[in-house]
Amino acid sequence: MRHTRRRDPLMNRSRPASFTILVIDDDPGLLELATELLSGDGHRVLVASSGEDALAMMQAVHPDLILLDYFMPEMNGLAVIERLKADAATRRIPVVALTSGTAGDASRLSRAGSVGFILKPFEPTEFLRLIADILKATVGSRQRRSDGAG
Repeated sequence: MRHTRRRDPLMNRSRPASFTILVIDDDPGLLELATELLSGDGHRVLVASSGEDALAMMQAVHPDLILLDYFMPEMNGLAVIERLKADAATRRIPVVALTSGTAGDASRLSRAGSVGFILKPFEPTEFLRLIADILKATVGSRQRRSDGAG
């Protein structure tokens, strides 16, 4: 008796979808770690070391997700998210606070439009799981609704 093997459609789901993620942080070590983790998971990673650099970059590129440090010199994360949410071109991009801040900081960022909060320092596996969950809940559902139209 011969057995035929069918392709399991779930096998194709083992690799996560690739997204463009902008990481905004003034810590070069964190930018390097986040880039290594996210690109190793198949994502396109853009980095900015200041809020000003990030806002300038957003004129040309609209990432699927933004990871934003709260404590940065000159323009902190709260000011960046307020600017992003005030601009029609960027207001729908999900922003996740990536910070060592307090519950009060998290509350301010949430009221300004942050969809989540990842505490630093983080464990790499947990970081990637959180990012995957956030992408699935935000960007993934938006892509399914719009059927790829942007």
